[in-house]
Amino acid sequence: MPHEDGSLNGSEREQFREILLKAYGAADFAMMLQEKLDIELTNIITVSPFSTYTYNVFQVIQQAQQKGWIYKLLAAVREDRADRADVIEFSQKLGVAPSETPRDDQALEKIIDASNAILDVMVWRTKLAEIEGRVCRVEIKGEAKGTGFLVGPDKVLTNWHVVYKIKDEPASFQPSDIVLRFDYKRLPDGPELSPGKEYGLVTTDGDWLIDHSPWSEVDLESDPKSGDPGPDELDYALLRVDGTPGEDAQGEKVMAGSPAPPRGHIPFPDEPHDFQPDTPLFIVQHPEGAPLKLWLDTKAVIGLYGEERRVRYRTSTLNGSSGSPVFDQNWNLVALHHSGDPASILPTYNEGIPINLVRDRLIAMGVL
Repeated sequence: MPHEDGSLNGSEREQFREILLKAYGAADFAMMLQEKLDIELTNIITVSPFSTYTYNVFQVIQQAQQKGWIYKLLAAVREDRADRADVIEFSQKLGVAPSETPRDDQALEKIIDASNAILDVMVWRTKLAEIEGRVCRVEIKGEAKGTGFLVGPDKVLTNWHVVYKIKDEPASFQPSDIVLRFDYKRLPDGPELSPGKEYGLVTTDGDWLIDHSPWSEVDLESDPKSGDPGPDELDYALLRVDGTPGEDAQGEKVMAGSPAPPRGHIPFPDEPHDFQPDTPLFIVQHPEGAPLKLWLDTKAVIGLYGEERRVRYRTSTLNGSSGSPVFDQNWNLVALHHSGDPASILPTYNEGIPINLVRDRLIAMGVL
Protein backbone atom coordinates (compact mmCIF):
# COMPACT_ATOMS: atom_id res chain seq x y z
CA MET A 1 0.00 0.00 0.00
CA PRO A 2 1.15 3.60 -0.53
CA HIS A 3 2.90 5.22 2.43
CA GLU A 4 0.77 7.81 4.18
CA ASP A 5 3.34 10.55 3.60
CA GLY A 6 3.39 9.84 -0.15
CA SER A 7 7.07 8.92 -0.21
CA LEU A 8 9.28 5.88 -0.72
CA ASN A 9 11.86 4.68 1.77
CA GLY A 10 15.51 4.31 0.84
CA SER A 11 15.41 0.67 -0.23
CA GLU A 12 12.26 1.29 -2.28
CA ARG A 13 13.91 4.23 -4.07
CA GLU A 14 16.94 2.06 -4.82
CA GLN A 15 14.70 -0.71 -6.19
CA PHE A 16 12.75 1.81 -8.28
CA ARG A 17 16.00 3.17 -9.71
CA GLU A 18 17.17 -0.31 -10.75
CA ILE A 19 13.80 -1.01 -12.38
CA LEU A 20 13.98 2.25 -14.36
CA LEU A 21 17.53 1.50 -15.54
CA LYS A 22 16.42 -1.91 -16.82
CA ALA A 23 13.19 -0.65 -18.39
CA TYR A 24 14.54 2.42 -20.22
CA GLY A 25 17.52 3.70 -22.11
CA ALA A 26 18.42 7.35 -21.55
CA ALA A 27 16.48 8.68 -24.55
CA ASP A 28 13.38 6.56 -23.86
CA PHE A 29 13.32 7.65 -20.21
CA ALA A 30 13.41 11.34 -21.14
CA MET A 31 10.68 10.74 -23.73
CA MET A 32 8.46 8.97 -21.19
CA LEU A 33 8.77 11.87 -18.74
CA GLN A 34 7.79 14.33 -21.43
CA GLU A 35 4.92 12.34 -22.94
CA LYS A 36 3.40 10.85 -19.79
CA LEU A 37 4.04 13.60 -17.25
CA ASP A 38 4.73 16.68 -19.39
CA ILE A 39 8.10 17.03 -17.66
CA GLU A 40 11.23 18.13 -19.50
CA LEU A 41 14.19 16.28 -17.99
CA THR A 42 16.57 19.24 -18.20
CA ASN A 43 14.08 21.43 -16.33
CA ILE A 44 14.18 19.32 -13.17
CA ILE A 45 17.76 18.04 -12.93
CA THR A 46 21.24 19.13 -13.89
CA VAL A 47 22.45 17.17 -16.93
CA SER A 48 26.12 17.56 -17.80
CA PRO A 49 28.50 15.70 -20.10
CA PHE A 50 30.00 14.16 -16.97
CA SER A 51 26.79 12.87 -15.40
CA THR A 52 25.93 9.22 -16.01
CA TYR A 53 22.50 7.94 -16.92
CA THR A 54 22.35 6.14 -13.56
CA TYR A 55 22.97 9.41 -11.73
CA ASN A 56 20.35 11.22 -13.83
CA VAL A 57 17.73 8.62 -12.87
CA PHE A 58 18.78 8.98 -9.23
CA GLN A 59 18.26 12.77 -9.48
CA VAL A 60 14.80 12.35 -11.03
CA ILE A 61 13.70 10.04 -8.22
CA GLN A 62 15.04 12.49 -5.65
CA GLN A 63 13.13 15.36 -7.27
CA ALA A 64 9.94 13.30 -7.47
CA GLN A 65 10.27 12.35 -3.81
CA GLN A 66 10.90 15.92 -2.66
CA LYS A 67 8.17 17.48 -4.83
CA GLY A 68 5.56 14.84 -3.99
CA TRP A 69 5.05 13.19 -7.40
CA ILE A 70 6.91 9.93 -6.85
CA TYR A 71 3.71 7.86 -7.05
CA LYS A 72 2.64 9.72 -10.18
CA LEU A 73 6.00 8.77 -11.71
CA LEU A 74 5.50 5.14 -10.74
CA ALA A 75 1.98 5.15 -12.20
CA ALA A 76 3.33 6.53 -15.48
CA VAL A 77 5.98 3.80 -15.64
CA ARG A 78 3.33 1.20 -14.75
CA GLU A 79 1.25 2.34 -17.71
CA ASP A 80 4.18 2.72 -20.12
CA ARG A 81 5.90 -0.58 -19.30
CA ALA A 82 2.86 -2.75 -18.54
CA ASP A 83 4.58 -5.79 -20.08
CA ARG A 84 7.40 -5.89 -17.54
CA ALA A 85 6.97 -8.22 -14.59
CA ASP A 86 9.32 -6.20 -12.33
CA VAL A 87 7.31 -3.01 -12.94
CA ILE A 88 4.03 -4.79 -12.24
CA GLU A 89 5.29 -6.45 -9.06
CA PHE A 90 6.82 -3.25 -7.65
CA SER A 91 3.77 -1.11 -8.44
CA GLN A 92 1.40 -3.68 -6.95
CA LYS A 93 3.47 -3.82 -3.77
CA LEU A 94 3.06 -0.06 -3.44
CA GLY A 95 -0.61 -0.04 -4.37
CA VAL A 96 -0.21 1.41 -7.86
CA ALA A 97 -2.28 -1.15 -9.74
CA PRO A 98 -4.78 -1.25 -12.61
CA SER A 99 -7.95 0.74 -11.95
CA GLU A 100 -10.29 -2.26 -12.06
CA THR A 101 -10.75 -4.31 -8.88
CA PRO A 102 -9.29 -7.80 -9.29
CA ARG A 103 -11.58 -10.79 -9.00
CA ASP A 104 -11.05 -13.24 -6.13
CA ASP A 105 -9.58 -15.82 -8.51
CA GLN A 106 -6.98 -13.31 -9.72
CA ALA A 107 -5.55 -13.15 -6.22
CA LEU A 108 -4.32 -16.70 -6.75
CA GLU A 109 -1.95 -15.62 -9.54
CA LYS A 110 1.50 -14.40 -8.52
CA ILE A 111 4.66 -13.21 -10.23
CA ILE A 112 7.41 -15.57 -9.08
CA ASP A 113 10.44 -14.09 -10.85
CA ALA A 114 10.35 -10.41 -11.77
CA SER A 115 13.52 -10.75 -13.88
CA ASN A 116 11.48 -12.62 -16.50
CA ALA A 117 9.34 -9.99 -18.24
CA ILE A 118 5.85 -10.63 -19.58
CA LEU A 119 6.30 -10.78 -23.34
CA ASP A 120 3.86 -9.93 -26.09
CA VAL A 121 3.64 -13.09 -28.18
CA MET A 122 3.16 -11.42 -31.56
CA VAL A 123 5.91 -8.85 -31.04
CA TRP A 124 8.33 -11.48 -29.73
CA ARG A 125 7.59 -13.92 -32.56
CA THR A 126 7.86 -11.21 -35.23
CA LYS A 127 11.27 -10.11 -33.95
CA LEU A 128 12.51 -13.69 -33.83
CA ALA A 129 11.38 -14.22 -37.44
CA GLU A 130 13.32 -11.12 -38.50
CA ILE A 131 16.45 -12.25 -36.65
CA GLU A 132 16.31 -15.74 -38.20
CA GLY A 133 16.96 -14.27 -41.63
CA ARG A 134 19.89 -12.19 -40.43
CA VAL A 135 21.98 -15.02 -38.95
CA CYS A 136 24.18 -17.17 -41.18
CA ARG A 137 26.37 -20.24 -41.03
CA VAL A 138 30.03 -19.47 -41.79
CA GLU A 139 31.63 -22.13 -43.98
CA ILE A 140 35.24 -22.46 -45.09
CA LYS A 141 36.02 -24.86 -47.93
CA GLY A 142 32.62 -26.45 -47.49
CA GLU A 143 32.99 -27.07 -43.75
CA ALA A 144 30.87 -25.29 -41.13
CA LYS A 145 33.19 -23.25 -38.91
CA GLY A 146 30.98 -20.79 -37.04
CA THR A 147 28.01 -18.44 -37.02
CA GLY A 148 27.72 -14.82 -38.13
CA PHE A 149 25.07 -12.14 -38.44
CA LEU A 150 24.30 -9.09 -40.54
CA VAL A 151 25.02 -5.71 -38.94
CA GLY A 152 24.60 -3.79 -42.22
CA PRO A 153 23.28 -4.45 -45.71
CA ASP A 154 26.62 -5.97 -46.77
CA LYS A 155 28.42 -6.50 -43.43
CA VAL A 156 28.58 -9.69 -41.37
CA LEU A 157 30.03 -9.88 -37.85
CA THR A 158 31.60 -13.07 -36.52
CA ASN A 159 34.60 -14.08 -34.41
CA TRP A 160 38.15 -13.51 -35.61
CA HIS A 161 39.09 -17.02 -34.53
CA VAL A 162 36.49 -18.37 -37.00
CA VAL A 163 38.10 -16.75 -40.09
CA TYR A 164 41.66 -15.77 -39.11
CA LYS A 165 43.29 -18.37 -41.36
CA ILE A 166 42.08 -16.50 -44.45
CA LYS A 167 44.46 -13.67 -43.53
CA ASP A 168 47.17 -15.52 -41.65
CA GLU A 169 47.57 -18.52 -43.98
CA PRO A 170 47.10 -17.11 -47.53
CA ALA A 171 48.91 -20.03 -49.11
CA SER A 172 46.21 -22.41 -47.91
CA PHE A 173 43.09 -20.24 -47.61
CA GLN A 174 41.53 -17.51 -49.73
CA PRO A 175 38.56 -15.16 -49.17
CA SER A 176 36.76 -17.09 -51.92
CA ASP A 177 36.81 -20.15 -49.64
CA ILE A 178 34.25 -18.53 -47.33
CA VAL A 179 30.52 -19.06 -47.85
CA LEU A 180 27.89 -17.32 -45.72
CA ARG A 181 24.76 -19.48 -45.74
CA PHE A 182 21.55 -17.70 -44.73
CA ASP A 183 18.15 -19.36 -44.12
CA TYR A 184 19.67 -22.77 -43.43
CA LYS A 185 16.93 -24.12 -41.17
CA ARG A 186 14.38 -26.85 -40.77
CA LEU A 187 11.07 -26.19 -42.49
CA PRO A 188 7.79 -26.30 -40.53
CA ASP A 189 5.96 -29.59 -40.11
CA GLY A 190 8.65 -31.98 -41.16
CA PRO A 191 12.29 -33.04 -41.37
CA GLU A 192 12.93 -31.24 -44.66
CA LEU A 193 15.66 -28.63 -44.65
CA SER A 194 15.89 -25.35 -46.49
CA PRO A 195 19.35 -25.38 -48.10
CA GLY A 196 19.49 -21.64 -47.62
CA LYS A 197 21.00 -18.91 -49.74
CA GLU A 198 24.73 -18.57 -50.26
CA TYR A 199 26.80 -15.39 -50.34
CA GLY A 200 30.54 -15.00 -50.75
CA LEU A 201 32.90 -12.23 -49.72
CA VAL A 202 34.30 -9.40 -51.78
CA THR A 203 37.54 -10.86 -53.11
CA THR A 204 39.41 -7.67 -54.01
CA ASP A 205 42.71 -7.54 -52.11
CA GLY A 206 41.98 -6.77 -48.49
CA ASP A 207 38.44 -5.51 -49.08
CA TRP A 208 36.80 -8.64 -47.64
CA LEU A 209 38.00 -7.76 -44.14
CA ILE A 210 36.66 -4.40 -42.97
CA ASP A 211 38.09 -4.63 -39.46
CA HIS A 212 39.09 -7.23 -36.90
CA SER A 213 40.30 -7.62 -33.34
CA PRO A 214 42.19 -10.70 -32.10
CA TRP A 215 41.25 -12.94 -29.23
CA SER A 216 43.31 -12.89 -26.05
CA GLU A 217 45.61 -15.70 -24.95
CA VAL A 218 43.91 -15.30 -21.58
CA ASP A 219 40.69 -16.60 -23.20
CA LEU A 220 42.37 -20.01 -23.53
CA GLU A 221 43.22 -20.28 -19.82
CA SER A 222 41.11 -21.94 -17.15
CA ASP A 223 40.33 -20.02 -13.97
CA PRO A 224 42.16 -18.49 -12.23
CA LYS A 225 43.46 -16.65 -15.28
CA SER A 226 46.86 -14.98 -15.46
CA GLY A 227 45.40 -11.57 -16.39
CA ASP A 228 42.65 -9.78 -18.26
CA PRO A 229 42.03 -9.43 -22.00
CA GLY A 230 43.26 -6.17 -23.46
CA PRO A 231 40.96 -3.41 -24.75
CA ASP A 232 41.79 -4.38 -28.35
CA GLU A 233 41.38 -8.13 -27.80
CA LEU A 234 37.69 -8.46 -28.67
CA ASP A 235 37.80 -11.47 -31.00
CA TYR A 236 35.67 -10.10 -33.82
CA ALA A 237 35.86 -9.89 -37.61
CA LEU A 238 33.68 -7.57 -39.68
CA LEU A 239 33.34 -9.05 -43.18
CA ARG A 240 32.27 -7.36 -46.41
CA VAL A 241 29.80 -9.48 -48.36
CA ASP A 242 29.76 -9.70 -52.14
CA GLY A 243 26.23 -8.36 -52.65
CA THR A 244 23.71 -6.84 -50.25
CA PRO A 245 21.90 -9.65 -48.43
CA GLY A 246 20.41 -7.11 -46.03
CA GLU A 247 18.53 -5.49 -48.91
CA ASP A 248 17.61 -8.73 -50.68
CA ALA A 249 14.25 -10.37 -50.06
CA GLN A 250 14.20 -12.93 -47.28
CA GLY A 251 12.73 -16.20 -48.53
CA GLU A 252 10.09 -16.52 -51.21
CA LYS A 253 6.93 -14.49 -51.81
CA VAL A 254 4.64 -14.17 -48.80
CA MET A 255 1.60 -14.60 -51.04
CA ALA A 256 0.82 -14.37 -54.73
CA GLY A 257 1.85 -10.96 -55.99
CA SER A 258 3.36 -9.93 -52.64
CA PRO A 259 7.17 -9.84 -52.44
CA ALA A 260 8.95 -11.08 -49.34
CA PRO A 261 10.29 -8.30 -47.09
CA PRO A 262 13.96 -7.35 -47.20
CA ARG A 263 16.20 -9.32 -44.86
CA GLY A 264 17.42 -6.27 -42.94
CA HIS A 265 20.19 -6.38 -40.34
CA ILE A 266 20.63 -6.48 -36.56
CA PRO A 267 21.32 -2.96 -35.25
CA PHE A 268 23.95 -2.12 -32.67
CA PRO A 269 22.37 -0.75 -29.48
CA ASP A 270 22.88 2.86 -28.42
CA GLU A 271 23.53 2.03 -24.77
CA PRO A 272 25.61 -0.66 -23.01
CA HIS A 273 23.51 -3.51 -21.66
CA ASP A 274 23.09 -3.86 -17.91
CA PHE A 275 24.05 -7.51 -17.33
CA GLN A 276 22.11 -8.17 -14.14
CA PRO A 277 22.87 -11.61 -12.65
CA ASP A 278 20.33 -14.39 -13.29
CA THR A 279 18.56 -12.58 -16.14
CA PRO A 280 17.69 -14.29 -19.46
CA LEU A 281 19.88 -14.46 -22.54
CA PHE A 282 19.07 -16.06 -25.91
CA ILE A 283 21.62 -17.20 -28.50
CA VAL A 284 20.63 -17.79 -32.15
CA GLN A 285 23.26 -20.14 -33.56
CA HIS A 286 24.37 -22.97 -35.81
CA PRO A 287 25.74 -25.43 -33.20
CA GLU A 288 27.98 -28.03 -34.83
CA GLY A 289 26.88 -26.62 -38.19
CA ALA A 290 23.27 -27.71 -37.59
CA PRO A 291 20.26 -25.88 -39.03
CA LEU A 292 19.52 -22.66 -37.17
CA LYS A 293 18.79 -23.16 -33.46
CA LEU A 294 17.69 -21.01 -30.55
CA TRP A 295 19.21 -21.82 -27.17
CA LEU A 296 17.93 -19.90 -24.15
CA ASP A 297 18.34 -19.75 -20.40
CA THR A 298 16.10 -17.69 -18.14
CA LYS A 299 18.81 -17.49 -15.45
CA ALA A 300 21.67 -16.97 -17.87
CA VAL A 301 23.82 -14.05 -16.74
CA ILE A 302 26.68 -14.81 -14.37
CA GLY A 303 28.38 -11.43 -14.65
CA LEU A 304 31.06 -9.28 -16.28
CA TYR A 305 34.72 -10.30 -16.03
CA GLY A 306 38.14 -9.30 -17.30
CA GLU A 307 37.81 -5.53 -16.81
CA GLU A 308 34.21 -5.89 -18.09
CA ARG A 309 35.51 -6.99 -21.51
CA ARG A 310 33.86 -10.39 -21.17
CA VAL A 311 30.40 -11.45 -20.03
CA ARG A 312 29.80 -14.96 -18.73
CA TYR A 313 26.49 -16.78 -18.95
CA ARG A 314 24.87 -20.21 -18.64
CA THR A 315 23.18 -20.28 -22.06
CA SER A 316 24.45 -23.37 -23.88
CA THR A 317 26.45 -23.49 -27.12
CA LEU A 318 28.51 -26.00 -29.09
CA ASN A 319 31.34 -25.93 -31.64
CA GLY A 320 30.04 -23.87 -34.55
CA SER A 321 28.29 -21.38 -32.28
CA SER A 322 31.25 -18.98 -32.24
CA GLY A 323 30.22 -15.63 -33.69
CA SER A 324 26.55 -15.95 -32.73
CA PRO A 325 24.49 -12.96 -31.62
CA VAL A 326 23.43 -12.91 -27.96
CA PHE A 327 20.11 -11.23 -27.10
CA ASP A 328 18.18 -10.22 -24.03
CA GLN A 329 14.57 -11.37 -23.72
CA ASN A 330 13.34 -8.38 -25.75
CA TRP A 331 15.61 -9.28 -28.68
CA ASN A 332 18.10 -6.48 -28.06
CA LEU A 333 21.61 -7.42 -29.23
CA VAL A 334 23.82 -7.45 -26.12
CA ALA A 335 26.92 -9.57 -26.89
CA LEU A 336 28.95 -11.45 -29.47
CA HIS A 337 29.35 -15.07 -28.34
CA HIS A 338 32.93 -16.28 -28.67
CA SER A 339 33.90 -19.13 -26.35
CA GLY A 340 33.16 -21.53 -23.53
CA ASP A 341 34.87 -22.38 -20.27
CA PRO A 342 38.28 -23.85 -21.22
CA ALA A 343 37.91 -26.37 -18.38
CA SER A 344 37.51 -29.78 -20.01
CA ILE A 345 35.75 -31.26 -16.98
CA LEU A 346 32.58 -29.69 -15.60
CA PRO A 347 32.64 -26.38 -17.51
CA THR A 348 30.60 -23.72 -15.71
CA TYR A 349 30.13 -20.89 -18.21
CA ASN A 350 30.01 -19.66 -21.77
CA GLU A 351 31.39 -16.26 -22.66
CA GLY A 352 30.79 -13.36 -25.00
CA ILE A 353 32.08 -9.90 -25.82
CA PRO A 354 29.74 -7.09 -24.70
CA ILE A 355 28.54 -5.71 -28.02
CA ASN A 356 28.98 -2.07 -26.97
CA LEU A 357 32.77 -2.65 -26.89
CA VAL A 358 32.70 -3.89 -30.48
CA ARG A 359 30.53 -0.96 -31.54
CA ASP A 360 32.76 1.58 -29.79
CA ARG A 361 35.91 0.19 -31.41
CA LEU A 362 34.30 0.17 -34.87
CA ILE A 363 33.33 3.81 -34.36
CA ALA A 364 36.87 4.66 -33.26
CA MET A 365 38.23 2.93 -36.37
CA GLY A 366 35.89 5.00 -38.55
CA VAL A 367 33.91 1.96 -39.70
CA LEU A 368 30.56 2.93 -38.16
